[in-house]
Amino acid sequence: MSESGNKQPVTQDSLDLTRSIKKLSMPASAANEELRELGGSAMLFSRNSDTAKWAPRWLHQRDVKTAVVSDPAGAVERVRSAQPDVVIVEAGMVAESGQPLYCDLLDAQDLSIPIFVMCSSSRELSAALESDPYDVIRKPFEWAMISRRVKYAVGARSLRAKFLEGQESLQKALAVADEARQRLRRGESFEPVTGLPNKKKFVELIRRSMGAVHRDGNALAVIVIGFNRFRLVIEAMGQERADMILTELGRVLTECLGELGPPPAETQRLRTAAVASIDHFRFAIMVTTSGKQDDLGHLQQLLLDRLAQPIQIAGQTVSLSSCQGVALYPQDADDVDSLLQRADNAMRDAQSRGGGFKYYCAETDAAAARKLKLEHMLHEALDRHELSLAFQPITAVADSRVFAAEALLRWQQPDGSYIPPSEFVPVAEECGLMNRIGEFVLDRACKQLTEWRDAGIHLPHMCVNVARVQLMSGDFVPTVKRILSKHDIDSGSLELELSERGVLSGDFEVVEQLQELKILGIRLSIDDFGTGDSAIAYLRELPVDVLKIDQSYVTGLVENAKDAALVSAMVALAQRLNLQVVAEGVETQEQLSALRTMNCDAFQGFLVSKAVPPDSFAALLQKTNPKSA
Repeated sequence: MSESGNKQPVTQDSLDLTRSIKKLSMPASAANEELRELGGSAMLFSRNSDTAKWAPRWLHQRDVKTAVVSDPAGAVERVRSAQPDVVIVEAGMVAESGQPLYCDLLDAQDLSIPIFVMCSSSRELSAALESDPYDVIRKPFEWAMISRRVKYAVGARSLRAKFLEGQESLQKALAVADEARQRLRRGESFEPVTGLPNKKKFVELIRRSMGAVHRDGNALAVIVIGFNRFRLVIEAMGQERADMILTELGRVLTECLGELGPPPAETQRLRTAAVASIDHFRFAIMVTTSGKQDDLGHLQQLLLDRLAQPIQIAGQTVSLSSCQGVALYPQDADDVDSLLQRADNAMRDAQSRGGGFKYYCAETDAAAARKLKLEHMLHEALDRHELSLAFQPITAVADSRVFAAEALLRWQQPDGSYIPPSEFVPVAEECGLMNRIGEFVLDRACKQLTEWRDAGIHLPHMCVNVARVQLMSGDFVPTVKRILSKHDIDSGSLELELSERGVLSGDFEVVEQLQELKILGIRLSIDDFGTGDSAIAYLRELPVDVLKIDQSYVTGLVENAKDAALVSAMVALAQRLNLQVVAEGVETQEQLSALRTMNCDAFQGFLVSKAVPPDSFAALLQKTNPKSA
């Protein structure tokens, strides 16, 4: 083959890149020479006859063509239309706005043209300098020197345009190079951050091991490992430190395999083991096993113990909660894709339970399929307006007067049945629909409160549940403001209920959002109090108004002395913190009497009413509160 046949085709991008680099590397002498060769244009705003006579002549000698304008009217538009390389303005010329003309030109955000201001006095000079123009010219006007300064301003502007043009070409070339690098990375066998085999390589290793396992009569376990809320780590620490954490996790998993020890006696031949990084936040392990769960017991405990240990990165301590799912070949699947998928389903099942180790079973697939179906149905439900609200009264213990309603989400199916929120809300949070659903609930609840008010039905408070993911979205407070304004509702009429697990965590972002809501005058309550696992000490730091005792304690209030003691302590705690306390799930008069003895403020539950549609709630309100209508 000839030499010319080996040459790569020259593209326009490569030519632009070459020219750009030449411009960027131009020596000072060459740049000055180009400055001298460049021509340009100027626009002069002046009413002085001498200036109008001599300025164009001197500038013309510098190859700068000059247009003289004596009327300041419409000056900004004239400059915007002509786009001269420089503008020279007499300081004394006043624009239609009443301020100096040069101020109008400098205030025009879309004009990036050098402005020269000609000053005839010290006062004009001081005023011009405060406006920070490109340059000022002081009387007496030395046009030989002025024309030289203007010439260099013209040249500098032209060179800057050429530089930006070259920079754009450079960015295009870098994008081409980056795409090539990405293609190369995708084709590699190892994940670049951790150095572990990537998913493609891992699948290849599994496929090879399946043949050996089938021959020896053993089994192959595939464990998929994920971490709860790892995206929050990235948001808090940045991608670079998150990559450092992933690298450390890869090292820990590799060490765990090294500590696994020899295979059990019933496992034939050598143990095969490997660890891989199968995507941004998940790892996977494959290991030869006898097929019995006891054989994996040591590895299971080893992984749980080692991954629970805090990680030190750049002076910060990070504690992660791992979720692990395992599937076995050939018991659970007979091909690589199914084996990985079922291990991943088991991991997600463990994740939904808060973490830990989960073996695949048929119910795991059923649960995963159900979640996937629910996700699809939820999208359709929102588009078809199938979600609705029911309202449960909140009643004062002292006089049995209904003073608030809790808006509860309902999803009715075509056959008349309902899918409970406990089933579809976690799916909504996982698939990113919770913000949209939460906004729907808040909007409908506020709209209903307005409709009742317009109908003459008085209800002091509307309570709406808020998920933690809504508080973390960054635009929750503006959304609340917009909805309150849309329905003309006083902020004091809205009460937002937050799960104890969602707020008693000390997260700065959550506390900051709560404080902003409190400043607006919105009431805040902690729902299901007593079911969370966070420190109760955070209560003193949170700007909440109401504490709602979970129904699990109220149910045994009369029969169980321990439940009664706990409820009494919660009521006392709330009152000492100047919080209103509401008992949930009250179903009997005996429970209500016990709460009255404890000086509990309010209650809700089937004793008064279950959650009912808006019309039924309005009728109930008129019955219990005759003066509300």
